[in-house]
Amino acid sequence: MKAPPPTNKTGRMTPLEVSLLQFFLAYVQGASAQQLVDSWASLLSLLKDGLQMELAAPGKFLLLIILNEFVQKTPVFEERKDQKDLQDVTQKLVEAISTVSGLSLEQTTWLRRNLAVKPGPQQSPDIDGQTRDMSLSSATLEMEEKADRKKTLGGATNLQYSVQALSLLAEVMAPLLDVVYGSEDKERILPLLVTVMTNVTPYLKNHSHHNVPSYVVCSRLLASISGYQYMRKAWRREVLELLLDPAFFQVDAACVSHWRAIVDHLMTQDKTTFKDLMNRVALSQGGAPLNIFTSREAEFEMRAQLLKKLSFTVFSSELDQYQSYMPDIQERLAECLRLPQVPSVQAQVFLCFRVLLLRMSPRQLVSLWPTIITEMVHVLLQIEQELSTDTQEFRQHLKNLSTLDSTWTVVGGNGLNAHNNPQWLHLYLSVCKLLDLALVLPSEIQPQFQMYKWTFIGEMGTEKQFQLLPEFVPHCNRIAALLNTKAPEGSDVLFLPEPGQPILSMTRLQRLQDLQPFFNTICKITQSENALHMEQVDSTQLGFQKSKSASDYRRSSSNDSHGGADLSERRRISMQRVERRLELDFVEPLPS
Repeated sequence: MKAPPPTNKTGRMTPLEVSLLQFFLAYVQGASAQQLVDSWASLLSLLKDGLQMELAAPGKFLLLIILNEFVQKTPVFEERKDQKDLQDVTQKLVEAISTVSGLSLEQTTWLRRNLAVKPGPQQSPDIDGQTRDMSLSSATLEMEEKADRKKTLGGATNLQYSVQALSLLAEVMAPLLDVVYGSEDKERILPLLVTVMTNVTPYLKNHSHHNVPSYVVCSRLLASISGYQYMRKAWRREVLELLLDPAFFQVDAACVSHWRAIVDHLMTQDKTTFKDLMNRVALSQGGAPLNIFTSREAEFEMRAQLLKKLSFTVFSSELDQYQSYMPDIQERLAECLRLPQVPSVQAQVFLCFRVLLLRMSPRQLVSLWPTIITEMVHVLLQIEQELSTDTQEFRQHLKNLSTLDSTWTVVGGNGLNAHNNPQWLHLYLSVCKLLDLALVLPSEIQPQFQMYKWTFIGEMGTEKQFQLLPEFVPHCNRIAALLNTKAPEGSDVLFLPEPGQPILSMTRLQRLQDLQPFFNTICKITQSENALHMEQVDSTQLGFQKSKSASDYRRSSSNDSHGGADLSERRRISMQRVERRLELDFVEPLPS
C-alpha cells in the first residue's frame, strides 16, 4: 500500500489500495481470535500507516471495519500499552470518518463555527443497517478515485460519502467504543463523541427533502449512542433542543422508531427531564400568553405541539412507566379541553388519549374514561351538525363571513365550524381514530369502554330495541345515514378490515365525505354481529342449542391447549402493527 506497483487504470477502476484492504478484511473475518491477537503489532502498523496515507473515503471505511472486526473477536488486552495503542488508533479512525461525514456541511458565518447542510441531492445508503455491504459495494468503490482529490467532481460525491460515513458510524461506533474503552476510561469517550456530534447535529436540524438520507442515518446513530448512559453528556442538550424544535415531527417515517428509542433514553436516564417537559406543557396552559408578540393562533399551535411531544414521550415509554404522572397528565388534558373550540389542540388531546390506551393499564384510566367519552360524543355531534347544515347556501354564507374575518369561523364559540377546514377535518379524523382503536382493542385492555360502547355502535341484539325506541340511534349509525344521504353513490363502499387492526389508515382528510366508508364499515360489522347473536339466541330459545360432539370437543380442547402460544404471538404482532399505525400519525409533512 505504501508503494503500490504501477497498474494500467482504464476507466473508473477501483484503486489497488482499496482492493488490498478488501482482501485483508476477508482474511480478518476468517481468522481465529488467537491469530488476530498474535498479529496485533502488524495490524496496528497497518492502521497507523493507513491514517497517514491519503486514502479515499472507502479506504478509511475499510480501516474502521477491519478494526471493529478485530475488537469484536479478540479479548481485552492485558497489557496497558496495547490497550492504550488500541484506544488511540480507534479515536483517530473515528475522527477521520467523522471528518468525512462533515463533507456535506458548510460554515454559514465566519465569526463563529456555525455549520449547516449544503443544498443539493443526497444518495441514500442502505439505511436498514447493512453498512458494511454498502461501504464495499462496487458502485461505491468505483467512485473513490475522484472522491479524495483536491479537485472533486462536485458536491454530489462528497454528499454520497458523507451519508455513508454517518451510516458506518451508526452501525459500529457505539459498540466499538464501549469495548475499546474500559470502565476506568469511559470519560475519555466524551470529547470524541462531542466532536462527532458537531457534525451530526446540523443534519438533524435540517428537515428538507434533500437531507432525508442524512437525517435517517443520523437518527440511527443517535439512537445507538443514547443506549449507553455514560455517553449522555455528549448528546443530552442537543437532543432536548431538537425535541422542543417546532419542526421536530417533520421527518421521514423511517426515523420515528429511532426517535422513540432516543426520547425514551433521554427521559429514563435522568428522572428530572420528564418533569421539565411537564412543566413546559403546564406553562403553555397558563392564563398568561407565552409571548406578548405572539398571536393567539400561534400560541394555540405552540400548545398543541407541546402536547403532541408529551404524547410522543409517553408513547416511547414502557407500560405504566409514567403512571405516577397520570394526575398531572390528566390535568394538562383538562386544561387543553377548557380552551374555547381550538381544533388543533383538541386533535392532540385525542392523540394523547390513544397513546394512554396503549401505555397505561386499565386501572390508571378509570377516572379518565368519562372525559374521553364526553369529548368523543361532543365531536361526533359536531360532525352530525356539520353534515346537517352542509348546504350550498350555508357554504356560501360561511365563505362571505370568512372574507370579513377568517378566524371567526375557525376559533371561538360561535357554533359555526368552517366546513372542510383542515384543522377541523384533522380533529374529526382524530376522534374517529380514537373510536377505531377503542373498538379494536381487546376488552381486557380497556374494560371500562365496554360500558360506553353501546353509545357509538349499539349493543348485541338491540335491533328490536331500536324499533321500540326509535329516538335512540347510535352515533355511528346516525353519521353513516347522513353521509349516505349526501352521497348515495358511496353507500356501498366499505373498507376491508384486518382482524385485530384498526380500520382507518389515512393520516389526512381532504373532505368529510372521506369518512363515509369508515362509518359504513362499522355499521356493517355491527349488523353482522347482531344477526349472528340473534340467530344464536333464537336457536337457544327453540331448544336447538348445538352441542359439541366428542370429536369437536377434543378438537377445540386441543386448539385451546396448543394454540395459547400462537394466540399470544398473534396478539403481540397485532399490537406492534397498531403501534406502527400510531407512529405514522405523529409524522408531519416535510417542508416544501
